[in-house]
Amino acid sequence: MRKYFRILKKTKLFEGLAEKEIEAALNCLGKKTVKFKKGDIIIDAGEPVKDIALLLNGSVQILQEDIEGNRAIIAQFYPSEIFAEALACAQARKSPVTAAAATDCEIIFIPFSKITGFCSESCRFHSKIISNMLKILAQKNIFLNAKIEHLSKRTIREKLISYLNEQSRKAGNKKFDIPFDRSELADFLFIDRSAMSRELCKMRDDCIIEFDKNRFILKK
Repeated sequence: MRKYFRILKKTKLFEGLAEKEIEAALNCLGKKTVKFKKGDIIIDAGEPVKDIALLLNGSVQILQEDIEGNRAIIAQFYPSEIFAEALACAQARKSPVTAAAATDCEIIFIPFSKITGFCSESCRFHSKIISNMLKILAQKNIFLNAKIEHLSKRTIREKLISYLNEQSRKAGNKKFDIPFDRSELADFLFIDRSAMSRELCKMRDDCIIEFDKNRFILKK
């Protein structure tokens, strides 16, 4: 586990903790580490969720499928990020989404009850972890509100502009990379891939954007 301390120090759950405190916290919280292969199901829709998941390496997608098998990407996570915390906090008996390994990955699972419950060891850093978890939940709410804003746009162009503007703001630059390929971006914005590709080309012709694979430049 020591080889992952560079990643663990970046995670928001352990923000403000020293390396020794992180090590002690992991032991106190009863963590378990599991490796997954690309395509493996980490959390299946319909199953209960009691643990939060901390990604050590690789990437994970949160997916939702309708009865016809159409896939939507709700979110994507990378090393040091946490997922399933809202479901674990809500003690969800049936997860409404599936978490799948987008690449080979390794994940730490921590029982949510261990974070919010009484600490028999009276660890002085436990209150800090609880505070960090509240911040993570609040930030996840902000992320979901931003996604709702993208999806509420009426046209494909408006959805793309809304999403690309957000990515530009995050990067602090008009030139930026997005974390999705074309198929994944269409699934993330809940739009048809072919229609989206046509619209991207029209936006390029209208001198609104330039792009090469997942690299974009906002011109207007």
